Amino acid sequence: MLLYARTARHLRWRQLWYRPVRAAQGKLPVRVPPYGAVHAAVPGERRCALAREVAGWGAPRAGYRQRAEQVLAGRFEFLNHAEQFSAIDWRARHVSHLWNYNLHYFDYAMDVAWAWRETREARYADRFTELALAWIDGTDPGRSDGWEPYAVSLRTVNWIQALLLLEDAVAPADRHRLEGSLARQLAYLARRLEWHILANHLLKNLKALVVGGLYFRGEAAERWLRDGRRLLWAQVLEQVLLDGTHYERSPMYHAIALGDVLEVVSLLHAVGEDVPGEVLERTRGMVAAAAVLSRPDGSLHLFNDAANGIAPDGPWLDAMARRALGTGIPRLEGPMALPEAGYYGHVDSAAGARLLVDCGAPGPLYQPGHAHCDLLSFELDVDGRPLVVDSGVSGYGEDPLREYVRSTRAHNTVMIDGREQSELWSTFRMARRAKVLGASTRSEDGVYTFTGAYTPYHDGRAVHTRRIEARRGRWLISDRVDGAADRRLAAFLHLHPDWVAERQGDQLLARCAEAAVVVEPFGVDEWKLAAGEDPRGWYCPAFGVATPAPTLELSVRRNHAQEFGCTIRRVDA
Repeated sequence: MLLYARTARHLRWRQLWYRPVRAAQGKLPVRVPPYGAVHAAVPGERRCALAREVAGWGAPRAGYRQRAEQVLAGRFEFLNHAEQFSAIDWRARHVSHLWNYNLHYFDYAMDVAWAWRETREARYADRFTELALAWIDGTDPGRSDGWEPYAVSLRTVNWIQALLLLEDAVAPADRHRLEGSLARQLAYLARRLEWHILANHLLKNLKALVVGGLYFRGEAAERWLRDGRRLLWAQVLEQVLLDGTHYERSPMYHAIALGDVLEVVSLLHAVGEDVPGEVLERTRGMVAAAAVLSRPDGSLHLFNDAANGIAPDGPWLDAMARRALGTGIPRLEGPMALPEAGYYGHVDSAAGARLLVDCGAPGPLYQPGHAHCDLLSFELDVDGRPLVVDSGVSGYGEDPLREYVRSTRAHNTVMIDGREQSELWSTFRMARRAKVLGASTRSEDGVYTFTGAYTPYHDGRAVHTRRIEARRGRWLISDRVDGAADRRLAAFLHLHPDWVAERQGDQLLARCAEAAVVVEPFGVDEWKLAAGEDPRGWYCPAFGVATPAPTLELSVRRNHAQEFGCTIRRVDA
């Protein structure tokens, strides 16, 4: 009897724990309250305050006018792939899951809303209304990609902000219908928060509840605002490390999370709501970390799952930080470090040199979905141009390069005995993981030195140690692998495709415009140059983009714990 009672309690606990997972996956009945239960959008002064604040942000991505014209013409381009629609079948999956997700996000609602504010031409507001109403008529609650919680989160925020920007350009009857759908979508989302995924997905869910709670009035809206705000602050304190980095350690998701938190802080301040001091301090840390994870022009370093063109623009984030926090993204010089995330580097602005090394754990233990095998990999800019680059990411589930871009060979690091640093499987899965042993830096007499080490998942005795010395115009990359005698080692160096590389005897010469560098391998048995060949030589700076790029592979046939690697030095073009 006692055993039965314990088992029953255990099963009940599992059912309660699993309910949010089943709800998020659409496996519970779809029950949403009628629009009247939420009442209506907030009137008067509060609505005007929200509208003024959103209008004061400016467009988060450049080129909105051009994209708005494409939307008017029925052309939708996501992930560098365009489709032409005379009418959209909202129940169908077009191109891929991720592409279809973007279609349902309605980011283009913001493009047409900003185009309307610039021109006051009714055709932009009419197009937004037409698409949003078609979406309402063309989907069934709880079904299709558009009703997955992440898509609901992005779409509801985009619709609310578009309605605020469009002022009275949307007819009252249409606005009432759109707001009714918004209320139902938010009620649906409130019961399907993505606790089974967590990380950036849950942040998006909670942001949507807060924004919806600010936009609507009534008992349900008050609950969204209260619960959304409480849970969002808790997640910010959990997901943002003490050094300011988002814990998934992806520069792209860091920028996305930073944009989300800044928007919420800005809206709450606009209506006179307080934000906890600890949250504000952590957000300021995110702003400072953005200076390490992105270049001064706003382009991202591509560690882990990161691509350009998805997160808000760097200048917009800087302006938003100044508006919401009173401080912008700083310009860095000299050593830089995010020790909790494991990023270390050095900036020499006078020489246009920028070095960033990854020596951090592959994401949080319970959510490594966006982690790569990139320990001790680095990116290096010379003369203000990316030279040594991470391979980036070109797509997720259906992308043929997904396995490659997460692999060890796709990064500027060492592969031991042909095996990955961490155990990868499926699109977003990582099992046994490499273990970081430590990192240290020193900067003196004009020389910056980084030293770091890790052990791979498949051999706890093997230790890869890397030392990088940076002095003006010269970089030394020296590797040693202990505890792996007689194993084959391969080190990779991926160059940006703008650089033209050719072998000249025992060294490699690479040129780009007026810049040139020489790469000189040492301590290796052989080295070779490849580009666009499986399994190496692809550069994916944005989703849907894969460009052949020069890749240097240095090989040691039988390891005896000797130092090997290469020097990179600037030469006259």
